[in-house]
Amino acid sequence: MQHIADKLGISKSLVSRALSNDAQISDRTKEQVRLTAIELGYPINSSAAIVPSSRTGNVAVLMPRSHLKDAEFWGKVIGGAEEELHRSAFSLVLGGIATDEPVKDGLPSCITDRRVDGAVIMGRVPVGYIAEVMATGIPVVLADVMADSLKLDHVLADNFRGGCEAASFLLEQGHRNLLFAGDSDFSFSFAERKRGAERAVAQFESTEGKAPTLTFVDPILLEGDKLALPEVEFSAALKGGVTAIVCANDSIAFSALEQIAALGLSCPQDISVVGFDNVERCEWIAPSLTSVDADKETIGRRAVELLLRRMERPDARPETLYLATELIKRNSVANIINNFI
Repeated sequence: MQHIADKLGISKSLVSRALSNDAQISDRTKEQVRLTAIELGYPINSSAAIVPSSRTGNVAVLMPRSHLKDAEFWGKVIGGAEEELHRSAFSLVLGGIATDEPVKDGLPSCITDRRVDGAVIMGRVPVGYIAEVMATGIPVVLADVMADSLKLDHVLADNFRGGCEAASFLLEQGHRNLLFAGDSDFSFSFAERKRGAERAVAQFESTEGKAPTLTFVDPILLEGDKLALPEVEFSAALKGGVTAIVCANDSIAFSALEQIAALGLSCPQDISVVGFDNVERCEWIAPSLTSVDADKETIGRRAVELLLRRMERPDARPETLYLATELIKRNSVANIINNFI
């Protein structure tokens, strides 16, 4: 605690009182202390805070407000969570986090008023908001978000293996010039998918004596957290000889298909595309999209299972669960092995 106190120029006792959620300490000071602790590498454990003694029968599922517009992906995760909560006689309370507002103002009232027994936090939520929820004493589990500076239970898809599987499949189909479309700074999931694709390319043993290549392009962020490929950079990449694209999510893949058509090319005859998340639209677009399934319903169910365990055993050691992915093969990838014969 002395390191935190020295960093902020306050007393060690004030740090201790802020971390224990002393009611006489201002919210601003508590937030500064928690964020400084995280910055200095000190894990914050929500079990140290005061947990409400009474049960409400409600559990909050929290995510950035922008994610609420993406029912195609998050609807499946929420559905899995609701199914498990219903089985355990709990009700789901869906809340949006205003990540563009100050931490204290950005949380929904069900959290600030402690009207829930626990919370599952999903998506790209900054660590300061997560720490603020933890400070209320409400048990917290993270789903599809990584905050390794916090001692919390996590449930994630095995994004590294998924990215590796997607790139490996394209290599097996004869593609040697691959493009990864996804900004690793956008999310932990994107970074892991990129790392997996890089591993597949690095480990691939070519029989024709030509080492595969992997280039990169960063999408642009649109309203509602939708991602699209920048036209100029994408066109330049295709002119550089790329024959296949690994997309960090299906939204990027749909953008790729649109731009491929706009350039007068076709998928999969000219360019093969693989997405990630396997949303329902993958099945009915033309061509149907090959995509890595992240088992969204199971992410929601397992997050609730961990939360219920945390509510009963607040001092149990946190767990991180990685769920296996599966490549769903459809019509957006061409086999070009004969091109080397």
